[in-house]
Amino acid sequence: MLARMNVQPMNLWREFNDMEDWLSAANEQHETTSRWVPTVDVVEQQDQYVLKADLSGIDRKDIEIVFEDGALTLKGERSESIDDSHDGYKRVERSYGSFQRTFRMPDNIDAESITAKSEHGVLEVHVPKQEKAHKRIEVQ
Repeated sequence: MLARMNVQPMNLWREFNDMEDWLSAANEQHETTSRWVPTVDVVEQQDQYVLKADLSGIDRKDIEIVFEDGALTLKGERSESIDDSHDGYKRVERSYGSFQRTFRMPDNIDAESITAKSEHGVLEVHVPKQEKAHKRIEVQ
């Protein structure tokens, strides 16, 4: 025997709106607690790799670049500029806190010649390539 369901469209609409409100609140909470990861472009040129990272609002002294065991690591921290009272803020979307990005580099890197500069909120790291040593081995 089939059971008859008593479904009222307005109740379904209210339930949908309640679910949408809940999902929206969960999304906003996730956004404010998410870890900040800056975006980075990696470009291969004939003689070097260039990494460009968006690091607006970060002072040069708060950026650390380390090349070790074939990996280039960018570290830093963007301090929160919002005061504790949050007066006047209607929405806060910019992320704050520390970050770390590590990039595995090819074997042909000239680690001693890596340079970096920061201008207009963009960190640019130049990673020169070096010629790989090729030796032909004669079979005896």
